[in-house]
Amino acid sequence: MYILVKSISRFARNTVTLLTTARELKSLGVDVYFEEQGIRTMSAAGELMLTILASFAQEESRSISENVTWGQRKRFADGKLILPYKHFLGYDRSKTKDAPPVVNIAQAAVVRFIYQLFLAGKTPTAIARQLTEDGFHTPAGKDVWSSSTVKSILKNEKYKGDALLQKKFTVDYLQKKSKRNEGEVP
Repeated sequence: MYILVKSISRFARNTVTLLTTARELKSLGVDVYFEEQGIRTMSAAGELMLTILASFAQEESRSISENVTWGQRKRFADGKLILPYKHFLGYDRSKTKDAPPVVNIAQAAVVRFIYQLFLAGKTPTAIARQLTEDGFHTPAGKDVWSSSTVKSILKNEKYKGDALLQKKFTVDYLQKKSKRNEGEVP
């Protein structure tokens, strides 16, 4: 029995994980064939080639991760903001590529209404109930509002015109673990 894999980088991007998994499969009598590199784990030179090429794949993954991070930070430094316009109430994407978002007057009125109700002492649950009764649509276009949606609008700094970027960051590109930013990155 064997497993056909397009390439080493598709199997694993971490050298240790790749070798451990390949050895475990080999001990079970399963041959892994990497089509792009033409390597079989059951062959004599297979593990040596796999080790070398897996190291290259891991380094490529690290380089891509660094490039993506650099691109994001450059965009932040240039003041370019990406908003989830489909689920963000009160703003529309500008027709010009690098222009700031355009205020959606009708949706902005709903956002103001939410803040007015909150400042008047209403709870997020009461606000959600009111919005549902008044027939307003949620940012996702639903008819029924939840208190969590109202809370997320009240907590999101973008609704007051600020953008706090890099609230979380990836600590390790291999494990893809993110961490809340407590001053480690700008």
